[in-house]
Order: sequence, then C-alpha cells, then structure tokens
Amino acid sequence: MLLRAAAGAARLLDVADATGIARPTVHRILQELMGAGFIEQRSGKRYGLGPALYTLGLGAPTPIRDLGSIERAAQRLAQQTGDTVYGAIRRFDGVHYLTRCEGAHPIRAKLVDVGETMPLGVTYAGIALLSWHGPEAVEAQVRANQPVQRTLRGSILDLDDNLTAVRQATAQVRERGYCFDRDTVLEGVSGLASPILSATAEPYLALTISAINDRVPSWRVDELAPSCSGQPVR
Repeated sequence: MLLRAAAGAARLLDVADATGIARPTVHRILQELMGAGFIEQRSGKRYGLGPALYTLGLGAPTPIRDLGSIERAAQRLAQQTGDTVYGAIRRFDGVHYLTRCEGAHPIRAKLVDVGETMPLGVTYAGIALLSWHGPEAVEAQVRANQPVQRTLRGSILDLDDNLTAVRQATAQVRERGYCFDRDTVLEGVSGLASPILSATAEPYLALTISAINDRVPSWRVDELAPSCSGQPVR
C-alpha cells in the first residue's frame, strides 16, 4: 500500500494520508526503503519508486502466460463487430492499454492510445475493473479522477452525473459481467467493457468495444455482450 501511494511521486504527508499510517512511521519506512533502492527522493521533497523495484520486477512471473493472446482476442472481436476494440491491464490505480484493434467500420472511436495509462473509472475498461471495489472506494476514485475527467475532450458529465454513471456501470458488471453506457467517457461514444476473469478473485484484464452511438442501438448490446465477455485470454 505504501509503495502504491508513492507511485506518482508523493509528499510524505500524501503517503501518510493515503495509507493511514502516522507520519513518523511513514518517514522511517521510507528511509528504510530508500536504503534498499525501492524508493528514491525527488525534487520538492517528494518520494517516488526507485530503480531497484524494476530489477525486482524482472523476476516476477507475468500474470498472462501469453501476452499475444490479448491482441488476438481483441483482433477477433474487432473482426466480429466491425468496431474498435481495446485490451487493457490493471496497473496500480489505473488501467494500461496494451492493444487497440480496428474493425471494418470506417467511423472509429479512438479514445486512448496504446501504451497510455488512465485512472480507474475514467474509461470503460477502467470502470469494468473498478467494479470489484466497494462503494466508498468507487466514489473516492471518481472524485480523484475529476482533474483528468475535465481534460477529456468532449466529456459532458459533472461530478454528480459522473458518480451516478460509474455507480450504475459498476453495478452492471457485478450483475451481468459487463457494463455498457453512452457518453460517459466521451460525448457521442458508446462503450461495452468486460473484465476477463482470472484465477484470483479480482480480474486484472478487460476488453472494451468502442463505437459511435449510432452503431450501438439497444438491441445490439445483447448481441455484443457475450462476444466481449467470452473471449479466451490466457
């Protein structure tokens, strides 16, 4: 938890607030982690992740045995639907986009780029993965997302509307295994996202179908949902 709080170069006060640990204790732990190279001190008295974590991570097994399986699943889905399909993986409190595959339809919904990381709850994949969190955590994440949400070109929802939309979408995932909504991420764009269940309790992968609103009438949602949630990824 402490390393996660420091992932974005945080002040000691920020780390203490995020973890609920007393500041003197946080300071002592940070000093010990700095000694091991897991944390480094940056400008402005901020702490960030250190280079030793990279070396440590090289020894960890990938959560996906075959990373290419994500792209193959996204490509199959794009060919089936004709729309844009994203494959994304959980990264701390964000979602990292691994692949984007284009369908045959000439009007495409390009919301994020491959290699981009967005906060949980800002995109449809992030909403799908956020659904495993409790109501209080969902609300806290949506509130924390507001600075990013306001920068999204074409975003039309204020905080209250966005909270309502994300709550409804996360409830959909828990009930149906997928979420669908229009205009939540970008005006004029619909998204259907499904978490890919893993051997652990909490999924870390999601597939998303994105298209302009006219491409996804209500009857088509029932057609797309099984295709999105049924893709094999190993």
